[in-house]
Amino acid sequence: MPGSVEIGTFFGELLGRTVEATEPKKLHDLKAEDTVWYTGVFIEDDERVSGAFITDLNLACRAGASLAMIPKPVAEEAIKAGELTEGLRENVSEVANIGSALLNGEVFPHLRMRDYVDGIPDEVQDLIVKASGRKDLDVSIEEYGTGLLVLLAR
Repeated sequence: MPGSVEIGTFFGELLGRTVEATEPKKLHDLKAEDTVWYTGVFIEDDERVSGAFITDLNLACRAGASLAMIPKPVAEEAIKAGELTEGLRENVSEVANIGSALLNGEVFPHLRMRDYVDGIPDEVQDLIVKASGRKDLDVSIEEYGTGLLVLLAR
């Protein structure tokens, strides 16, 4: 798994602003009922689910807005409403799709995103239990704020 500095730099370059990614003291609770999650499901060429890019609503809205330089209040309104708007969804889906590059390498030469979905689907729940790699991060995007990210790899 890539390190927090590498992940922060990757997203900083993608979003065109400073992004700080830090490891929390404990893993994010992916079963927390008070947290809304969104998942980029990554597959290999054989269609096997082999990775995931999981964000909370905060990071989904803030990264989606930041990518397209949408003003911060738009992201904050979506967060307050408790749902990802279609425009922000398209943008954060692209962030997740590009984020697959963080997991591509010797083990996964061609991991790609199959879906970007609400919640954490059952096939990714299975991966959470069986994953050989997991990276939990608190991500702070300059001028937009913070959110949660979990990267998983089979």
